[in-house]
Order: sequence, then C-alpha cells, then structure tokens
Amino acid sequence: MAMNRAMQRRLAFGSNATLVTVLVVATLVVGWLFADTYRVRLDLSSDQGSTLLPDTRNKLRLLDSDGEAVTITGFTAQRGKDDSRYKDQALSDLLEELDYNSASVTTRFVDFDKDRLTAESLGVTEYSTVVIQRGQRRVDLSDRELFRRAGKGADKHIEFLGEAALSRGFSQLASDTRKTVYALVGHGEMSPDSQDPGGLADLAAGLDQEHYQLKALDLARDHEAGEAPRVPPDAAAVLVVRPTVAIPALEEDLLLAWFSTGGALLVAVEPDGEVPDLLGRFGVVVPSGYVLDEKLLYPYPDRPIPRYRSHAITQDLLTDDLITVVSRAAPVQASVPAIPGVRSSTLLETGRNGWIERGGASENGQAIHQADIDGPGPVAMALALDVSSDSSLVKKKAGRVVVLGDADLLSNAVMAEGPGNQSFAINAVRWLVGDDARMSVVGRPSKVRRLALTDEDRTWIQWLSIGLSPSLVGLAALGVWLNRRGR
Repeated sequence: MAMNRAMQRRLAFGSNATLVTVLVVATLVVGWLFADTYRVRLDLSSDQGSTLLPDTRNKLRLLDSDGEAVTITGFTAQRGKDDSRYKDQALSDLLEELDYNSASVTTRFVDFDKDRLTAESLGVTEYSTVVIQRGQRRVDLSDRELFRRAGKGADKHIEFLGEAALSRGFSQLASDTRKTVYALVGHGEMSPDSQDPGGLADLAAGLDQEHYQLKALDLARDHEAGEAPRVPPDAAAVLVVRPTVAIPALEEDLLLAWFSTGGALLVAVEPDGEVPDLLGRFGVVVPSGYVLDEKLLYPYPDRPIPRYRSHAITQDLLTDDLITVVSRAAPVQASVPAIPGVRSSTLLETGRNGWIERGGASENGQAIHQADIDGPGPVAMALALDVSSDSSLVKKKAGRVVVLGDADLLSNAVMAEGPGNQSFAINAVRWLVGDDARMSVVGRPSKVRRLALTDEDRTWIQWLSIGLSPSLVGLAALGVWLNRRGR
C-alpha cells in the first residue's frame, strides 16, 4: 500500500514537472516565433543614437519605391587592432538596422581575412570597406569615410560616421547626376568657400552630403573672353546671400532671364541692408526695421523664435518641433495685390505679439512695441514663391523662389546654433530644385538646448533670482532661532 502511494506521488510530481516543462518550452517557442515575425526594437539611449535618422529612413523609402534591389557589403576591420572590435560592432549593427528598415536593401558583413574571394570579386583591397550596389551603379566607402579619430590625449576616441556616409551613398544611387547650386559672389555676398563665421562652408558641406554641389558664381568674371556672361546651363538654383552693394542691372537681368527658363532663386537679405531690385519683380517688399517678438531665445533680445507655417520645406521641422534660429531678421512681405502668376507662402513668422522694430523708447534696455512707430505682427521672416507659367516672369516652365529675411541663419556661425537650421536650409534647396520627395529632417538634432522666454518670463526670473535666495536664508535663520528658543 505504501509502495503504491509513493509511486502515485512520484507519478503525480513527474507528470506535473513534465507538463510544466512542456508548457515552458512551448511558451518559449511561441514567443520566439512571434518575436521573429513581429520584431520590435526599442532605442533607450538619450540621443536616440541607435535609431536611423529620419533622413536615412526617407531615402530608404525612396529606394524601396523603385523596387530595384540594393546590396550592401561591409568588410571587417583588421584583426589585432585596438579599435577593430568597436569598428566591427558599429558597422554590423548599422547594416542590420538598414536591412531591417528596408524591403529592397540586403546587407552582409564579411570577414575580410577569411572570405578573400568575396573581397576579390568586388575589387576590395582594404579593411572596413563598404560597397553599395544598385544595378550597374556602385558606391565604395573607405575606412576614413566611416570612422574618424577625435579628441586628444586621454580623450582620444573614434567616432562612427557610417550612417552619414551611407546616406550620402544612397543619394548618389538615387540620382545619376549631381545637381549644381551656385552662390552669387562679387557684391559682398557670403561665399561658399569661406570657413569664417560669415561664410557658407558648412552649408556647402551639408549640401555635399546630399549629393548637391555648391559653387561660387561671379557673373562679371566667370566667362570666357569675348563671350557674354551668363548663368551656367548646369545651374539647378542660384543663391543670392546678403549682397552688401547693389547688384548691377545687367547681372539682375541675366538672373531673371535664366529664371524665366525654369530656374530657381534663393535671396537672403539683412535688416536695412542691400535689397536686390529683382525682388520687386516678384512682388516682395522688405520694410525698414527688424523683427522682434515677446518670445525670444534667451539671452538674445534680437532672436525671436520663428513659428513654422505649413509648407513642404517646413513640414518635417514642424512635426519634430525643431527650432530654426534667426539672428536680427528683416521683415519680408508679399505685395497686395499679388503679382499675377506668383503665389506666396509664409515659411517663418512671429507670433501675434511680434512686431517690426523701428526704434523709439525702450524698457530696461530692451526695445518695446510702440504702435505709432513699429509695424504690427505677425511678421513674416521667410517666404516661398511659386511662379506659374501664367506669369510674365517665366516663358514655359514654372519657377520657384525662396526669400529669407535673415542671411545669418545660413552662415557657419548660426547654422549649428539652431537644431533646425541645416534641415531648413537643405530642404529649401531641395524644394527649389524640385526634389520634393527628399524632404526630411537632416542629421541628428543638435544637443544644444535653448531656453525660450517672453519678457514676462524674464521679469519673473529676475525677481526670483533677487528675492528667492535672501528669502531662503531668512527662513533658515528663522528655523535655527525657533529651534534654539525651543530648547
């Protein structure tokens, strides 16, 4: 009897254990199948550094829309090097993420030392090389394009530039030709070759990443002897950024003649600065004064925070709430009534409490709005113009124009100040040249944080800083006195 009971207990325990084991294994199998079918990835890093950039995902969607297969082959770093493990991990993780986010992209990570046949078949002779292939087109990325040494001494480290490099490669694969954008020079304009704070070298570098070329154009000098000056036939757009002296009428006529054939112009001015006469042909007026708003970037009193209006150029910036920083901007207005065939859209403007500052009284050293002197808000700081074939300004093909009241937002000094400046500038060029499908936020948002304050907010902070510390000291003293008295 005792034997039967013991056997029954063993069978019961054994059955229970077997059943639990089967259920656990079945749960794991079902969970694995579910996870493999419906993959979910979470990036918990503070700067979302392990997530593909919106611009990269947008380029992958463009590649997917064509349906043509893209193959990316990455090769390992040289073994035995101190940085080989980091390089291999960074590159393999990126390739896996690209494969996961695209239906047309197939990736593979090859051991350069063990699989020499693959390397030889692709003509690869260096470690940490990436080859991107799409049909007959091919882009090769070397180690120095994927990785960069930064810092000095103990802070020396390697930065991974792989996503930016591959994103540039996708731009090259998406287009057989590299569009050229010219920046007019010869009248004190900002130069694309200048690394100075007032230059456009950073804009040129950003456009280069997007497979555009920014070159200087001097209409007075850049032509062969005996030939009439002209805008080069390969120009996709011309930028006129802050001329400091008047542009000769002949050169403006050349720009307008080229525009009439389907060109695109960006004109950026400064408050009370030189305004090209050609803006009047498009019905754009630049009133005197500069733009202010109650909401501004602390501690700069002349940096109002622009509000985005819905447009292809600004839509992604509006969605991601990325601020475009302006520095002492001029107001820009479309004439009323509008020029026939010219449709104006506001890109950047102040809130209702913005105004055009024209001097007068101030308060605590800050300009204040005076209705009898200043212009009312909201005030536009950037416009986009669609010029249709119904306009006398074009012959057959429609044209596009962007007008900025602040040239500084394109400069090397201010470009990095605003999280949205580079995206705004590059999207403006994309729109001008007709690459509307490529609109997106460019690069990873800046880690720089700016505090937006109204005058009322600043007053509160001032009083708190003056009164809070003495009050806390007084309360602490009172507490000590009451404590000693209680003894």
